Amino acid sequence: MHLSHITIQGFKSFAKKTTIDVNHQVTGVVGPNGSGKSNIAEAIRFVLGEQSMKSMRGKIGADIIFKGSEHLSPMSRASVTMVIDNREKNVDINGIGQASADIAPYLVYDELVLSRVIYADGTSDYLLNDAKIRLKDVQELLSFAGIGGSAHTIINQGEADRILLASPKDRKEALEDALGLRVYHMRLNESKRKLERVKNHVREIDLLRQEIKPHLLHLERQVKKIESQEEERKNLHRLLVAYLTKEEYDLTCLDERILEQGSSSTLVLITDSIHKELHVLKEKSHDVQSVSREEKNTLLAEIHALSSRKDQITKTLGRLEAEKSYLEKELSKEEEKKSVTISYDDFNQTHEKTKEGFKQIHSILASQDLSNITTVVNGVSREVESFFTTHTTKKVSNKDHVLATIKTLDQTIQEHEEKEKDLANEIIFVQGKIDQVETNAQARITSRHEEEKKVMLLESKLRELDSTIALRRQEEGELALRKQHFDALIQEGVMIIGRFVLEYKNHTADERYKDTPKHDLMRAIERSKLRIEEASVPNRDEILEEFKTTKERDEYLTKELADIKESEEKLLALIAELESSLKERFSSGVNGVSKVFSEFFGEVFIGGKGKLALVHLTKVDEEGNEIMETGIDIDVSLPNKKVKEISMFSGGERALVSIALLFAMSAITPPPFMVLDETDAPLDESNARKYGVMLQRLAEKSKLLVITHNRETMNHCDMLYGVTIGVDGGSKLLSIDFKQAESMVQ
Repeated sequence: MHLSHITIQGFKSFAKKTTIDVNHQVTGVVGPNGSGKSNIAEAIRFVLGEQSMKSMRGKIGADIIFKGSEHLSPMSRASVTMVIDNREKNVDINGIGQASADIAPYLVYDELVLSRVIYADGTSDYLLNDAKIRLKDVQELLSFAGIGGSAHTIINQGEADRILLASPKDRKEALEDALGLRVYHMRLNESKRKLERVKNHVREIDLLRQEIKPHLLHLERQVKKIESQEEERKNLHRLLVAYLTKEEYDLTCLDERILEQGSSSTLVLITDSIHKELHVLKEKSHDVQSVSREEKNTLLAEIHALSSRKDQITKTLGRLEAEKSYLEKELSKEEEKKSVTISYDDFNQTHEKTKEGFKQIHSILASQDLSNITTVVNGVSREVESFFTTHTTKKVSNKDHVLATIKTLDQTIQEHEEKEKDLANEIIFVQGKIDQVETNAQARITSRHEEEKKVMLLESKLRELDSTIALRRQEEGELALRKQHFDALIQEGVMIIGRFVLEYKNHTADERYKDTPKHDLMRAIERSKLRIEEASVPNRDEILEEFKTTKERDEYLTKELADIKESEEKLLALIAELESSLKERFSSGVNGVSKVFSEFFGEVFIGGKGKLALVHLTKVDEEGNEIMETGIDIDVSLPNKKVKEISMFSGGERALVSIALLFAMSAITPPPFMVLDETDAPLDESNARKYGVMLQRLAEKSKLLVITHNRETMNHCDMLYGVTIGVDGGSKLLSIDFKQAESMVQ
């Protein structure tokens, strides 16, 4: 990696775009004072990230932008571009001082184009291969390029002995920068800053976890309750499946048994039927008694009526016989009394009516319908009585007629006697019927007794049915209550553990509860419900979600803490390794620089001795703590002189010592280039020759851009640029390639 060329535009006196080729080992820049030679060194310092405007002879950013001239307008910005050839890829970007992810991708390019643009407001942009980067990235890139800071890479006019006048600590830092240890310091400082940030982050995370922990513990307890509730829900589900399966089976069996044995409503229907049958039997028994009694009474009344008629007929016969006797007496007196006045037609008419009445009586007796016999008998009696009443006072008109009447009376009497006899027989017949009725009644009584037994049996059956109905109603009531409890238990299960309880038939009952009685299962279910209720947590879903979020947050913080602590451990290891490597490299570098410095010092001061020495310093910080620091001292001695202090050297001697030290620092870790701005100004001709020898030795490893007025120094340049102010008021360059010129001369 080495510097290829530099392009300047709008920077201080370089208004127009100006390119300086620095591919030669030693490139010289000459020109009169005020021409802008030093502006080139400052431009390079600018593009390397210099932040101090004072070091570039300005106060603000706008001071380094071209102000304009009589012929050129002022510029609104200034830019400097440095092109670095990286085809050799000799930069170690790995290892302990590895490049960051922002810079590493660029270090594989064959060419690195670093630019800086500053604007009138003082702001500036850094570009690497046309991509914006940060100042930090610029510093890292330059460290990898071996450029480091500008303390030893760019040495401005009058700053040659700066390293001599620096404190041991500052001198040490300059030496570290020259040794390429800046990247290590950057990594070390960055690691320490990271470590501090990590420690702060650890404290923050610890505080966050301390804040979260009580709430998380509370949520964990709530979640454990929820989890125990969920586990209990599963247990309740198993118990419910076992219980519901058994209970449903028992209810089905009870339903079937009731259906088989008859429901209470069915039994009630049977009871109603028996009641009706019983009523019929009782009514029939009552009717038997009533019919027997009524038949007997009817027959007794019939006998009474017949007896009454018999008595009437007997009386009638007595009267007829008396009438006959009277007529016979009257007939015997016919002679004496010829006054019989009874009408034969009237008597025949009465006789016919009486015969007709007896015929009706016989018809009635024959039909055994005795309900009208009394009426007929009474009618016959009235006819006979009417005849006698009418004709008792009548007189018999004649003897024949009387005889006929007597004859008729005899017939009538005979008929009445027959009728009397018939009535007696009829009475006997009716009395037989009464006896039959009593016999039938007895049979009916016997039948009634049988029916009463049936009644008793039916009543007994009714009592049994009533008892069975009561028991059945009790069973049905119990079944209804059990079904109600069954349904209520399912609904309660749905409320507690969800609707999948309804699918209990699809679940296999736990074998553990196969032989467990239902009442034990019911007690277990009630205990489980109580445990679920006790484990109940309000806002369950919110708590679970909050616990999930909080736990994830805690887990994230825990993981982050672990990662951070791992990073902390890595950082501590890296810091320890960086410090160890720094110490080792610094010690080795100090020895190397000291050796080269001693060589340069011996060449410059024949017989003189010079070396570098480590010194340990004690510093007290703001808190009053003592801090051990390391610094660099310069030990020199000149031949034939007793002067040990550099401050006692002459100006030329100090310049040579400074140059020798700076060149020694650059020789150990050669930078891609060095800018020397009139560092040879205080040297006389003899010392200038010595300076030239050191230039040639240094140019073997680094490109040199030398700004000088010294001819001896010019003789060591391969390329010479002349700087002058053009007629437009801006700086311009003229170049001479000495090697090319020599070849042309030859």
